[in-house]
Amino acid sequence: MLYFQEMLGIAVFSITGVLAIQKADVDLFGAVVLGIITAIGGGTLRDLLLDLPIFWIADFNYIWAALVAALLAFFLTQRLQRRYSLLLYLDGLAAALFGLAATEKVLDLQLAAPLAVMMGVLTSIGGGIARDVLAGRVSLLMSREIYATPILLGCTLYVVLRNIFPSVWVAGWIALIFTFGLRFLAIYLHLQMPAIFSTKQG
Repeated sequence: MLYFQEMLGIAVFSITGVLAIQKADVDLFGAVVLGIITAIGGGTLRDLLLDLPIFWIADFNYIWAALVAALLAFFLTQRLQRRYSLLLYLDGLAAALFGLAATEKVLDLQLAAPLAVMMGVLTSIGGGIARDVLAGRVSLLMSREIYATPILLGCTLYVVLRNIFPSVWVAGWIALIFTFGLRFLAIYLHLQMPAIFSTKQG
């Protein structure tokens, strides 16, 4: 489950990195680099903080997955960019996959559950933040979009379910559906955090 989630998350995040370049005149090399950075950014930061071997150095298949996904997205960019919502849905799916995979990885290290949840959130939003900065976009984290909250709740739910279900697959899929479901509803219904939780003054 962990390896599958990470590989799928890598591919999806790489695609969102390329799709984030909407009006910029970026060549193939620049687009692929942005896609790969988006895909590996959060996980790299996680491994550095935990003093672990960098995951994509230990297994270069992650880079290949990001590269292939970025190339496919680049040549399909004109079709895919017509709908901005597609980027948001893909980003939500990738963030959910990355968050849960990172949570499981930290739990496997026998570290505390709160730390696992924290690293799950960091891993899931790290690549997206790097993507938005490099693409010159306003980060979803810096808005009232319900973005990181579903990941926080989903990673927490996974920690709880992991102690209930003997199968990591069951806990993982339930948590994934829950996490992406919340993000999907937030995008589809245009939900935002209440103004009381916003720094913007009325």
